[in-house]
Amino acid sequence: AQLRFNFSSSFPHEFTSLTASPFNWLETTYRYTEIKNKNYGPSAYSNNQSLKDKGFDVKVRILRESYFLPSVALGLRDVAGTGLFSSEYIVSSKKFNNLDVSLGVGWGIMGTESNISNPLKSFSESFKTRNDSLGNGGEFSLKNWFSGDAALFGGLEYDLPRKGLRLKLEYDTSNPDYRNIVPDVKSRINLGIN
Repeated sequence: AQLRFNFSSSFPHEFTSLTASPFNWLETTYRYTEIKNKNYGPSAYSNNQSLKDKGFDVKVRILRESYFLPSVALGLRDVAGTGLFSSEYIVSSKKFNNLDVSLGVGWGIMGTESNISNPLKSFSESFKTRNDSLGNGGEFSLKNWFSGDAALFGGLEYDLPRKGLRLKLEYDTSNPDYRNIVPDVKSRINLGIN
């Protein structure tokens, strides 16, 4: 079991989260977000109080990695939240010695890049469109799950075992500049060190 506390800030969002992994197949996250460039309400009501958003995420491993097959996980972000950060995804991951490769399909915020057609729309017309209106939170928006635009995303992680470091590279499909969250994004590739 693991319990992690995380804080990150990338204007205009400031995220604080608590992630629990009670089993090796389950990960749950409670996230609290401050949106610094939006007011909580009308200025007479909120003064200079910034907008806050709470969310709950869950990720479940549905297939364990084997010698030939990758691990596969299903995830939901902002479950029963306002929908401001809602996404659904299916991701696979396979380790080759010190290199871990991930590839997935995302919907909602993670599908904003819209670089593929939604693979589920052949099953039902209801998967073609997503209601983008925001709710008040506290309700499950089941009709939106896995619907609307979809995007392929992926990443690489290289483990340097002697140094205790992991180098990360990911292709981000959330497109905050298209959604007017930030004015301009110069690259969809993110780099990181763990």
